[in-house]
Amino acid sequence: MHVSPDPITTREQAAQERENLLDLLARGLYCTLATAGGAGHDEPGEEALTSGRAVADDYLSAYEEWLVKLSADNAGKAS
Repeated sequence: MHVSPDPITTREQAAQERENLLDLLARGLYCTLATAGGAGHDEPGEEALTSGRAVADDYLSAYEEWLVKLSADNAGKAS
């Protein structure tokens, strides 16, 4: 994954970064569960990644909602 200090300025960039983050979170969930279950760190299968991405999407959506609320609250305080 490429990390850039440049700000995200388009919806396409934001969508790509979200996809990258979902993939990273899904792989992290797989590794965490595999380690907890005593399995090795093999490459996750497509089914595992799909399940992990669904969970990661829920968490990321909640985080995005929180960020929007925080931004709105901060904008209201600045007025």
